[in-house]
Amino acid sequence: MVLGKLFSGLFKKKESLSEPAAPIPAPRVIAVTPPASSLPPRPSASNNAVANAGEFDDADLSPQQQGLGFSGEYEFIKELGKGATAVVKLCRRLHSQDSDNQTDDEYENLVALKEFKTSLLKKIKEFKREGRRMVRIVSTALDKVQVEIAIMKKLSHPNLVSLDAVLDDGSELLVLVLEYAPFGQVMVWDGDEQTYRPMLDPKILRHFPAGPAHPVQYAPNGFPEHLARMFFRELVDGLEYLHTNSICHRDLKPENILVGKHGVVKIADFGVAHFFDESAAAMPSPRAANNSRPSKGFVTNSAGTYAYMPPESLAPYSAFVADIWALGVTLYALLFGKLPYFAPDVTDLFDMIQSPQPVDVPESASVDLRELLRGLLEKDPTKRMTFADIRHHPWVVMGLAIDAVAAFQTRCHDAVEITEHDVEHALTKISSVSTITTMKVRGKKWAMKARQKTLDRNASSVSAKSEDDDVSPHDNIQAA
Repeated sequence: MVLGKLFSGLFKKKESLSEPAAPIPAPRVIAVTPPASSLPPRPSASNNAVANAGEFDDADLSPQQQGLGFSGEYEFIKELGKGATAVVKLCRRLHSQDSDNQTDDEYENLVALKEFKTSLLKKIKEFKREGRRMVRIVSTALDKVQVEIAIMKKLSHPNLVSLDAVLDDGSELLVLVLEYAPFGQVMVWDGDEQTYRPMLDPKILRHFPAGPAHPVQYAPNGFPEHLARMFFRELVDGLEYLHTNSICHRDLKPENILVGKHGVVKIADFGVAHFFDESAAAMPSPRAANNSRPSKGFVTNSAGTYAYMPPESLAPYSAFVADIWALGVTLYALLFGKLPYFAPDVTDLFDMIQSPQPVDVPESASVDLRELLRGLLEKDPTKRMTFADIRHHPWVVMGLAIDAVAAFQTRCHDAVEITEHDVEHALTKISSVSTITTMKVRGKKWAMKARQKTLDRNASSVSAKSEDDDVSPHDNIQAA
């Protein structure tokens, strides 16, 4: 089956069936938690997930007390995006968390609010296959979101999008208050051209160090080599931090890489991330998980985006090593503006990925870069590069001062503990006045105004065209 037209060529693994969304009852309010890290947009289901859910839709709600709780803390600005189970809104924090250290930073109090409808999350179920039938429900999407929240609460790293708070109304609405990355995705996929397009705002360029006098750029829609190298080093830091804490991202790609304030690259979207909560004896040690060929962290289901999956993903495979493959595909895209393996049909795509031939790297690439990409995209997972290999590779450390090279190559990450108790209590609730309602009403009014403007503009165009169509023939007849 050709999936390119449906998924713009990148084949996000997600199955869903639509049914009307239930109206949202007026919520009690709820808030909570310390900072940590995750994402904006929508959670993804694995290939065994069956979704019986409709698209998230804001229901009409009656305004309630304003200026208290949630509505008194955040001001709605605009909608950033909408998915099957969540909507993301840009808001401004009205009261700074650190009033003693006010700055002139225009992004200082902006946050991204990701709202879930819990009724839809409960309907998305993952089944375990036994023989030829999928007979047992393993978990729901709500369970996965709880694990995601537990992970984000605990983790804190400059190269991961952080979680500021969780708001839960106890019945229908779940809201994640996330760090806002003002410069967005580094690249987006152009389904028509079947290539990537850089998305960096020119304003962010002032935050990057000056490049060489004659920068190397391998493709017009790729980044200059020195910028791609800088992004890559930060991705290595963020991904290794996750692996140190027994977490695999499983969907690393340019669309899930955001640029925050001051040009810092941040990994986002932990919707299919996997936390391996086996005992310490069963898990590789933090450093061993990153610097050796891990024999742990195996999964039997595939998740994420097909074009970023390694050749071994059709059998039980190490999700840790698979993340390294995705890191290699991401670097390839950053540099050349395209994917190393791409076909509109998923079967053809996997035939290409599983071919014994090494990845084709453009001849214009330097010897060191070709060696790095072929090491990251090594078809044999037991021979694929590790974080230790990456950190000592000459292309990666090129341009760094001697002391910076030493710091980069010896960097260690603190491990945090995520327990079953953390997962069970990921959604903390406190009693308060109803506060989410006001934000939903404001958001709905904004959406209605935007839709009305579009309708008015379209109606105006149609009216003008209609008048032309009516008048012109008459005028022509009169002239004749």
